[in-house]
Amino acid sequence: MEKETTTCGLFGWRPRWIQKLARKEVYTLLYALLGAVQGMGYTYLSSCLSTIEKQFGIKSTEAAWIFSGNEISQIAFIFFLPFLRKIKRRTMWTSIALLASAFGIFLCSMPYLVRDKSQYEGGWKTQSIPTKDICADHSGREDQCKVERIRDWGGMFIIFLGFFISGIGTSFFYSFGVPYIDDNVSKNSSPIVLSVVMAGRTIGPALGYVLGGATLKMYVSPGSGGTLKEGDSGWLGAWWLGFIVIALITTVVAPFLALFPERLPSDSDTEAKRLEKERKEEPQTAREYIADTVNCAKRLLKNKVYVFNSLSTIFFLFGFIGFGTFVPKYFEYHFRRNASSSGRSGGLSKSLGSVIGILLSGVILAKFKFRARTVSFWNVIIGFGGVSFFVAMSFVACPKLEIYGGVGENLPCQESCGCSESSFQPTCSMDGETLFFSPCHAGCKEMDTEIVMKNGRKKIQKIYSDCSCVRDSAAALNMTTAEPWWKESELKSPLVGGTQLAGPPSGAVGGYCPLDCSRQFSIIIGLLTVMSLLGATGRIGNQLVSLRAVDPADKAASIIIMVSALSLFVFLPSPIIFGSIMDNACMVWGQNCGETTNCLLYDTDAMRHTLCYFVAVCILLATFSDIGVWWNCKNIEIFDEEKDETSEDVEMKNSEKQKELSP
Repeated sequence: MEKETTTCGLFGWRPRWIQKLARKEVYTLLYALLGAVQGMGYTYLSSCLSTIEKQFGIKSTEAAWIFSGNEISQIAFIFFLPFLRKIKRRTMWTSIALLASAFGIFLCSMPYLVRDKSQYEGGWKTQSIPTKDICADHSGREDQCKVERIRDWGGMFIIFLGFFISGIGTSFFYSFGVPYIDDNVSKNSSPIVLSVVMAGRTIGPALGYVLGGATLKMYVSPGSGGTLKEGDSGWLGAWWLGFIVIALITTVVAPFLALFPERLPSDSDTEAKRLEKERKEEPQTAREYIADTVNCAKRLLKNKVYVFNSLSTIFFLFGFIGFGTFVPKYFEYHFRRNASSSGRSGGLSKSLGSVIGILLSGVILAKFKFRARTVSFWNVIIGFGGVSFFVAMSFVACPKLEIYGGVGENLPCQESCGCSESSFQPTCSMDGETLFFSPCHAGCKEMDTEIVMKNGRKKIQKIYSDCSCVRDSAAALNMTTAEPWWKESELKSPLVGGTQLAGPPSGAVGGYCPLDCSRQFSIIIGLLTVMSLLGATGRIGNQLVSLRAVDPADKAASIIIMVSALSLFVFLPSPIIFGSIMDNACMVWGQNCGETTNCLLYDTDAMRHTLCYFVAVCILLATFSDIGVWWNCKNIEIFDEEKDETSEDVEMKNSEKQKELSP
């Protein structure tokens, strides 16, 4: 029996050649790899969020509800706590759960795989297309509603079910994986090992953004997009492809986890050895297990360090997870980035800073062996730094897109145009700065197409002429015709280095006005990288304090309860609340045959202020909780004290203990 608990293999198959892999280094690398794959799933979804909203015609709040399946299954995980504490072969059950997770992730791609691909021919439309989009007599006009309705509730339910199943694997992975590592290594080497694991979990999100950027550069239905390129009207990225890639990697790697033993063989005195000796006194009946679980929960609730640390984690992640879910969309609409690059730019810089911070803190902690109060105080400093970062971020702004005359409003220059039913088709005056709701609202009476070279490729560009509202706006704002930016290989704003041509404009160009926001975007990326590096330096210490604050036998239970609490109070409500914040900042909603679909234009000022200040408040509350951890953790020992005692020292200590115990 002793041999089976410390040897690699499954059931009776335990070959000698595989035993050399029963080492903490091998398990740590494999667990870090699976952590990276798990992290890819979350950020891949985040990078594809705006594309999925376009695919299904849903609002940000509705998208958050659909993706909540993962959290609902993790909340249900806590009800199995009495039985989960009975599991001895944690690696095997984690492997099985991850295979179930792979199936759930693959299920998320099914709405595309079973869909009629002919709908994607020539481009994907989220709005019904009017028969006339210029200023004209629109009497008797009818919208073309021949496109199949976008809202596919059946497909969205399949994605919800897929995330629900994947949540099972996530729960097992985090609830059993970290305690297994911490139980099988000495306390003094724990920081280095945990830093490798956390680095893997941090690299994963970066890879998820890279995967999202790669798939979104491909058209949703390969070969059906014709001459469409990313950024064109009707472009929809291949959001479904990444789910298949992540599911495939998980399916290949997860089975190897099941080969690891119940306890890794070691000459050191580890928690796993001590727990194995104490296992003989474990309760045997179901009633005893439930009573033992209740007692465990009571011990954890009375543990002030555990409670304050849990509150800190909940408050911090409430702000961070919600913001992280929508940050690619924030970059896309606020800085006018492509969907494929918006997640990749921020994700790579953030993950790079985090990996450096985690590995650096692991080495420093292992070398200097700081006390728990020192580690906790550093987390307080980081917390106040995080609040300052998001307050500063609220001041880094790009010019808000202002629609001349308001959203869908009628001006005197367009009274005879019949624009009341025009759909949102951004149209820029040839002054390069004035944006109109549609060519009809610009008062344009003629339309022509021009084949132009842009970014090294040919593109069909709509050119409008005889635009009465363009002339009126130019006179009111004293604007002149700008250099034709739509023909340049590099998109340059007339506000930044563009040249003005003589005479007021009378025409317009289809699409948004050019905007150069690269300087502000670079500032945000730089701040995000620095903050990620500093913030990551506190993660290892925070994890160690949390693990050392509880009894070794309660370690797995403490993480199971934490995972369920985070799902209930963070991962479920946070994206929904942040999705509501995004929806409230929407200025123009898409319309498809009477149905309201996804948002097309946001009030970026309202979006930025609400998001940044909300996250700052969440981090401030987390920092106050960290102060509670710092105040109560003075008796916690993160590391084993190095002792070189003689037999006389031992006898003296034993005699002193006996004197203390004697009446």
